[in-house]
Amino acid sequence: MTDLRARALAFCLLALVTALPAHAQFGVPWPRTPTIAVVSVDESDPRHALVDEAVAFWNRTFQEIDSGFRLGQVVRHVRPIPEEALRMLSEAIAGRGRPVPVPQSLRGLPGDLTILLADSNFVSFAGPFDPDGKRVVGIKGVGYWPLNLPNVARNVIAHEVGHAIGLGHNSDPSKLMCGRPAPCRPDVFSSSEASFFPLTDEETRRLRAMYPPDWKPRAP
Repeated sequence: MTDLRARALAFCLLALVTALPAHAQFGVPWPRTPTIAVVSVDESDPRHALVDEAVAFWNRTFQEIDSGFRLGQVVRHVRPIPEEALRMLSEAIAGRGRPVPVPQSLRGLPGDLTILLADSNFVSFAGPFDPDGKRVVGIKGVGYWPLNLPNVARNVIAHEVGHAIGLGHNSDPSKLMCGRPAPCRPDVFSSSEASFFPLTDEETRRLRAMYPPDWKPRAP
């Protein structure tokens, strides 16, 4: 192997290793029914209704696959959003910046799964950042492209919740969980019809394996 190839391989391995902490819980099921906290600075934020729709979509999906798992109750919280912390973690997860320590402002959030409805511009993301197993979703400002396109915000929220329940990306732009390293981006969700993009057959099988019919919350 030439020195150039060796260096390239080492770089790829390093990139893989540094990316793992942000995605360590993809493929790991929830051991309990997660409570869902939705945080915004404005109780009238239109994305609240889209979060409710996304949770209903996933709970219907679990019912259809005969799973014992369900997402828990959604509780809304009006409080300041740590915008800079969300942008930093978005950059780290998307691979465009160095890994960064998780800011204290994103620890101890109010739900098992906390969805932060931000006002700033970043790549929406999901990640397992809390040592006690809590997970967080950051959703960029709804006024920024492509979230300002019809039907996009609905599917972006459902997509990120899909990560938070354990699914990764696929490469099919007609499916809900398409994403990096595939070239599809959230603008593919744009549609004049309000609808959720579907899952792949493999994702359905994966969910059934992670959350079987006899799934029950573990005792604390």
